[in-house]
Amino acid sequence: MTRTKVIWFDVNLDKWEYDWLSELFKDAEVEVIVTNTFDNLPPLEDCVVVCNHAVNYRAYLDALRQNGKRYGVILLSDENLREPMEYLHDPNCAFVARNYFHPFYHRHPKLTVFGLGYKKGFSECSTEIKKFEDRKYDWCFAGSLHDDMRRSAVEQLKSYSTNFKTHFCSGFNAADGLSTEEYRELLNNSKFALCPQGQDSMDSFRIYEALEAGAIPITLKHTEQIKVEPSYWHAVFFGTEKIPFVIENDWADVVKRIKKEGSSEMQEKCISFWNQWKQDWRSKFRTLITRI
Repeated sequence: MTRTKVIWFDVNLDKWEYDWLSELFKDAEVEVIVTNTFDNLPPLEDCVVVCNHAVNYRAYLDALRQNGKRYGVILLSDENLREPMEYLHDPNCAFVARNYFHPFYHRHPKLTVFGLGYKKGFSECSTEIKKFEDRKYDWCFAGSLHDDMRRSAVEQLKSYSTNFKTHFCSGFNAADGLSTEEYRELLNNSKFALCPQGQDSMDSFRIYEALEAGAIPITLKHTEQIKVEPSYWHAVFFGTEKIPFVIENDWADVVKRIKKEGSSEMQEKCISFWNQWKQDWRSKFRTLITRI
């Protein structure tokens, strides 16, 4: 069977989402080619283009169009919703899959939303999923306290339990942060994982990495910038009526809920939920690629 080419434009060749995309491509026949240049690419043919909003890849899409090729776009990292996605209206474009929900395009028939997933190497660190009662810490957080909202979240969680582990660093992917292995180990040993918002979106890798490690994410429904009802997470996990992890309007309500409902049953529901969604997204990607 001929494999569909997946051309991934990655400026620094760090392939942050490589393992996650490999997971989503499991049920599809694809060949992934990662590049940071337009030179020495394979001959123009029907393909999938992976990019983020900061990378100039439109010249390649123009070349595909000019040669009558059919393509799909997998858009990463557009948290601030700046990517115009004008290619949605191109007849040659078979689909667009993006990993941040966009409120203005979510009903477009070509558009699919999928979760951010986990960083490269995260899934390989450990396959152990400890039981709820066997985890050392009640909750954990690793990252920067770059705003009052995060500081408030940490203080509220301290009122829930003083049996916690935190690691503060200077920023995203900073040198003073935990290694991938250390972070996975922290999540493996924590019942709940504090998952505050990223920049503008409620979304972050923390949610999916917590789910992958069997920790229960605790987060809010939406940000001030992007309000989605009943929550941002219902837009990502579209069609799910009941999200099993902890989502509330504010951190005080988060604490109330985990005090009342936090249990091994909640963990089991999260594990089942996550495994089902990974399977569903794999199936969706297989279907999308058949459109090429």
